[in-house]
Amino acid sequence: MSQLATARPTRHRTKSSAPDWLQVDGPGFVDLLDARIARLYGEIQQTPMWGLLHDPDTDIELLKLVMREVYLEISTYQPHVIEAAITAISHMPRSLEERTVKAMLRHQAEEFTHGEMALRDYAALGGDVEWARRQKMTPASYAVASVWMFIAHERDPFAYLGALYPFEGLTPQVSGSTKDVLIARGFPEGALEFVTFHAEEDPRHTALVRALIEKVAVGFPESRASMMRGIENFLAIYPIPVWQTAYERALGYYESGQFAAA
Repeated sequence: MSQLATARPTRHRTKSSAPDWLQVDGPGFVDLLDARIARLYGEIQQTPMWGLLHDPDTDIELLKLVMREVYLEISTYQPHVIEAAITAISHMPRSLEERTVKAMLRHQAEEFTHGEMALRDYAALGGDVEWARRQKMTPASYAVASVWMFIAHERDPFAYLGALYPFEGLTPQVSGSTKDVLIARGFPEGALEFVTFHAEEDPRHTALVRALIEKVAVGFPESRASMMRGIENFLAIYPIPVWQTAYERALGYYESGQFAAA
């Protein structure tokens, strides 16, 4: 045989093809999630609803309608998210420390009535709570509930932590900015319970969830793929589609002059 025919192919050293989230420590993993949330926040700031909320010339009545309809959407999917999250926690490995499981459950307990909190603000803006309770979810909120319920059904509990992070990593930023704008516009104080709570209290939850994710990412390396899948599956349908649904409905009410109860 000729030397050409018998030569072994040259092997070139290449950079590892492992994804970034496999090559970092616990805090570094959460930093990657934060970077994803930062990109999303940038996308949110380009939406028509965000522009309307932050435009000083927007009619205060339209602002009320938009926020009222956002509160309505939250109230419909939130109970399903809590149910699915608690179910997912029950599927955690039995080798997970008891105090970690308790922290996860305590967090969900503190979120348990936030759907009702949103309904109180909805009512303060003229919404009919009894009517709201009878309504079926919109497709956008149905999608939110479906992603969460499937996390529970699929018995992939670590995905719950990934899907949870947008709630705790994004909501304080959005709520803080929105709260400042609404207060400056003279928005009714009695209709700001949800926004104020999440602007002021959620940073504590953000720190808790960061600590939980860091701990799980180190103790259960296989969890990282599930957490990344959880956040991306959730961000495919939240929050922009939900807020767009509320925004479009509010515009319809405004253009028809329907400012009273939905």
